[in-house]
Amino acid sequence: MRRFTALVAVVLIASACNNSQLGRGVPACPVDPEVITSFTGTMLLQMQAVDTAEYVPCLNDLKAGWSYVDLVPDRGKSRFWLDSDRIGSHFLEVTLTASCDVGSATRVAGSHDVDEYRDVELVGSSVTIAIVPVTGREADYARFIEGELEARQINDRNVFVVFDTGDDPLAEKVAEAARRDRPIIVVDERDALDDNRTATLKMPDEDEAVRGLKLDDLFDRLEDLLPEPSFVGTWYRVFQGGCITYEFDAEGTGVDRLAGDVEDALGLFPAEAVRQAMRSAGMLG
Repeated sequence: MRRFTALVAVVLIASACNNSQLGRGVPACPVDPEVITSFTGTMLLQMQAVDTAEYVPCLNDLKAGWSYVDLVPDRGKSRFWLDSDRIGSHFLEVTLTASCDVGSATRVAGSHDVDEYRDVELVGSSVTIAIVPVTGREADYARFIEGELEARQINDRNVFVVFDTGDDPLAEKVAEAARRDRPIIVVDERDALDDNRTATLKMPDEDEAVRGLKLDDLFDRLEDLLPEPSFVGTWYRVFQGGCITYEFDAEGTGVDRLAGDVEDALGLFPAEAVRQAMRSAGMLG
């Protein structure tokens, strides 16, 4: 059983929170979860909005460039948001409710009294592109394209090239690239002629390849078709009397680390245990 000390009426106002570096009014997690001496008015508003919830969301820390957006409490629900100067305004919405529908989200490891589910799609900050010279005679030209690709970013994504000179049939190489969700560039002898300098591009989600693309047109097509880095989807934390939903809509560099950053930044405040302590002290009916 956790120990809760000095729970007095000062909690009814925006008291000096345990993680004071986050600023006044932020629902900050306690520095020591075993000893809670005070909490903010925003924490109390969440506890009142969903008075059955064993936990309410709190903040351990904010990454550089992140900011907290005010809590909006309502009967049976409370919400707040996080902004970022790199991955977008309101890149994360945190909602507390009494229950939720996790749908087809995948269950992941949680704690003994919290079930966690995730349904997210990550487009990382790098992209791998396969290049296939049809015969060995196009190798120099294919290497030239490789160098051009790796020297640039496409939609803020670093480019890595897989150079495929294996003996498998071309159709199998194209199919393998599609299975790995990789664009594939095919170069034959005609493409390599000085007067042409072209290539064939096959995107993994397109049925037909586009042949005879000039290199500038090929690079433009990749820019048009490859998505920017993004992290979109939903996490759920389900527990006795409540559910916290984390809605992600992040875009830009840094999304690869976002899952870990959010895990570090957001915690759980033991609301029901605090209510019980307050009842014992005669502060709640």
